[in-house]
Amino acid sequence: MDLAERIAAEHECAKLVQRYCVLVDDYRHEELVALWAPDGLWETWKGPLRGHAEMSAYLDAKAQTDTTIHMAHNIVIDVIDEDNASGVAIFTYHGTSRNDPKATLPRVVGRYFDRFVRTTDGWKFAHRRTDMTFRAG
Repeated sequence: MDLAERIAAEHECAKLVQRYCVLVDDYRHEELVALWAPDGLWETWKGPLRGHAEMSAYLDAKAQTDTTIHMAHNIVIDVIDEDNASGVAIFTYHGTSRNDPKATLPRVVGRYFDRFVRTTDGWKFAHRRTDMTFRAG
């Protein structure tokens, strides 16, 4: 793998991290689930989800009334080989009703620990674990 291929892989994996934030905040569940490989594992705060069907059921059962903003930053991607990469990112999460005066304060600050795999459809999450380091109230 040459430098240009490595940089392209890093870029595509970092885009997945950012795209996750946009899609989860917009409640675009079908597109969100498509960020994972078909057999991907997503470790949520409610437990692990394996595969697209479990992920979709989890997301569809969640309330969609809050306004949420996820921000991922300090994203570091390490390419392992041409088909595998890992990464870590810091995230902040804001979620409440729009008129809540506490809306500007993060409810959660933590880290995403990701493994990525290149599929025939491009780079996808193979595994995502969320560490909620700090939680409000």
